[in-house]
Amino acid sequence: MKKLTYKLIDLFAGAGGLSNGFEQTERFKVVGAVEINRAARETFECNHGENLILDADENGISDITKIDFLSLKSKLNLNINDTVIVGGPPCQGFSNANRQKNYLISGNNQLVKEFVRAIDEIRPIGFVMENVKTMNSDTHKFFVTKENSEKSKDYSSLKHLNEISKEEKIYSQDRIELIVSETLPKSLFVKYKTLNEVPHPIIQKKELLTRLRTFQRRYQKSNIISLKNNAEKNEVECILSELENYDSQDILVKNIISDLNKLLTELLLDPVTSEQKIQHLITFNEYNRFLTRCQELKDEEIECLKLVADYEANKYVRVEAVVYSYNVVKYLKKVFECFGYKVEPGVLDSSNYKVPQRRKRFIMMGVRSKEINIKLPEPLTDNPTTVKDAISDLEIIEPQQEFDNYNENIYVELSEASSLVKGYFREDITESLLFNHVNTNSSPLIKKRFEAIRKTNGKNFHSLSEELKSSYEDASRTQNTVYLRLNYDEPSPTVVNVRKSMWQHPTKARALSIREAARLQSFQDSFIFHGRKDEQYQQVGNAVPPLLAKAIANQLVEYLDEIQEIDSSK
Repeated sequence: MKKLTYKLIDLFAGAGGLSNGFEQTERFKVVGAVEINRAARETFECNHGENLILDADENGISDITKIDFLSLKSKLNLNINDTVIVGGPPCQGFSNANRQKNYLISGNNQLVKEFVRAIDEIRPIGFVMENVKTMNSDTHKFFVTKENSEKSKDYSSLKHLNEISKEEKIYSQDRIELIVSETLPKSLFVKYKTLNEVPHPIIQKKELLTRLRTFQRRYQKSNIISLKNNAEKNEVECILSELENYDSQDILVKNIISDLNKLLTELLLDPVTSEQKIQHLITFNEYNRFLTRCQELKDEEIECLKLVADYEANKYVRVEAVVYSYNVVKYLKKVFECFGYKVEPGVLDSSNYKVPQRRKRFIMMGVRSKEINIKLPEPLTDNPTTVKDAISDLEIIEPQQEFDNYNENIYVELSEASSLVKGYFREDITESLLFNHVNTNSSPLIKKRFEAIRKTNGKNFHSLSEELKSSYEDASRTQNTVYLRLNYDEPSPTVVNVRKSMWQHPTKARALSIREAARLQSFQDSFIFHGRKDEQYQQVGNAVPPLLAKAIANQLVEYLDEIQEIDSSK
């Protein structure tokens, strides 16, 4: 039987590492992609073909939340028996760390549900979903939402969950901490029994909230608040205007607003040093943060059973929202099985698939069949590819700093280059061409740090002398990946945006180039990145390593061919 070439739809495509690996098998052909980032879209189409971005608006933006996949199925003439969907939807877990930030639920993981919707509406013969390795942990959970009459958007209501898990409930009661305060009175919260009873935030504009928190930190550091420039003065005036327009009948809330109003009015004239007045600012910030978190729950339509305010005398008040939550992976297995798929989830380490990088990622594979058993690919090697295998041939080629007038005819072939370089990275590319071998034009201080780490055979920022760390406010809290110097004899750690982390070449006192980072991700040299310098580094860091994707694709296609054989024999 002639083997099919399967049509591939890449959702949350980024630069296209996942689909690049699939196409390397020569059994898949990309027919469409969804990506919201401009630079990543340019990179994707440069390497996979033009006019592949689906339902782009006048600005070229492809927003998955606005795509009708049922119509797309007809438009692209997709046959459900030869169509495969892949993608890595961003998944922000709800965790303790999130409570230190200005958000709680990151859109309640809506983009993961958009992937589910795409599978539901297109019903491809197979799919692959890629995500963070911790996706199956307790910190990654969904929250039950209110029932939505539009079926296309209802992938997290109690009705939906009960439909896909009739034998056992996959959700349970949970609590979301909204605030813990040592300064606000319990009487401010006890009247709020449900979310609907909580008013809108007093200040909603992000830049104004940031300014108020900056004032608070400024006082905690130096016991004084003063306005540094006209921009800060204008922001204070905007805050005063917002306070004036806010209407509340609650006497406690009126007092909170009034106290902040007096403080800011005084600040427009003179610096403020009074600890008592600063406390008014702290009180406002805490209460407004509580209102903001409640508003987020409302905006995301979280099914909130009630609000609970616990109080310990002379210590604190804690307010929590009682909700339902459920494990992400357990939900995905249930919903895809309900759609008729055999599903296999797991965590794969890229270094087991010839990628010169230890990068662990969650993978879920699904095929539309109940008759075959599936599993994720077994490791292809127990001898990991090293950084030296991947980039040592580029050591003699000095990276350029700018794209303007970039000279791409700079590659020098070395007889001692690794077999990976000769047989894979340099495959199908003109002898002297080398794209994207660009790095950051580092400041004198950064160059000095690079040189110090190289000379002392150091590993990262913590190898530096105290003098070279002095510009950091708290050097002890700096992550080990900052100023990381790569080791030629090992696979790379997980590649991120290496420009932001200031990764260093193993033997040179310089930053890693975009091409070197791309090699560590297993992109071939013929794969060209577009956009600004930082955008290219970010695309590389966000990508699925093509060689990992290729291993997954080879495994998947075996199952798809088996399904075709079973169907043809019936």
